[in-house]
Amino acid sequence: MKTFLYMAFCCLIFSCHKSEKEKIESIKNQQEDILTKSGIDSVLDQFEQVNYNDLDERYKSYSHPENKFHKELKNRDFYKILGTQIDRKVVGCFTVRDFIPHDDYYKAFKQDPYPEFEQYWLVDKKVLYMMLSLIHDLDNQGYNKYGFHIRTAHRHPQKNADVNGASYSQHMFGKAIDIGVDDINGDGESNQTDKMIVYEMLQSIVGNNGGLGLYPGSMNLHFDCRGFRARWDFP
Repeated sequence: MKTFLYMAFCCLIFSCHKSEKEKIESIKNQQEDILTKSGIDSVLDQFEQVNYNDLDERYKSYSHPENKFHKELKNRDFYKILGTQIDRKVVGCFTVRDFIPHDDYYKAFKQDPYPEFEQYWLVDKKVLYMMLSLIHDLDNQGYNKYGFHIRTAHRHPQKNADVNGASYSQHMFGKAIDIGVDDINGDGESNQTDKMIVYEMLQSIVGNNGGLGLYPGSMNLHFDCRGFRARWDFP
């Protein structure tokens, strides 16, 4: 009897998880991919903006303990994301969900995704434009334009500390994206050949306007729009 109840419980959990994924995919499929800068701007304009100083005090206390980086953030505007706005496409097929911190607020929303649930997202449009250029360059050269996934983007100071991020990480300022490279060239494998295809494209896209990290031994890449040239982990 106990075995039966355990199996029934597992099936229920799996069913709920599957239903959630199907619901997310359904919402995404109802939207067109965002493939222009004006399209990115139009999506962002749909979200209310909140200055750092006016953020919900509970959120600020949780995400920016001891007012860390107040000087760098005090003039920045965050996007307030309500309920299912989290599944709005922002760049290509990628949604807000892909870019926001997967922190305690995000976990709470997943458990109870009511329409008024507030989450906050900091992003510099320039890094979204960089990702858009990568999508177009991959497509124009005959590669899989969506042959990568977002590993992390915005990380507020507490989230950055939780994952042992760099002490002055550009992720905290909404200026950086880390991606994992998948099968870019369509040969059925994800390997260093795929990674170097993306790396070389990002070299041109980022140029002298940001940072680019290679992370040897992995399939991950970092790019950001910090405003000056930075490179690390050269091949």
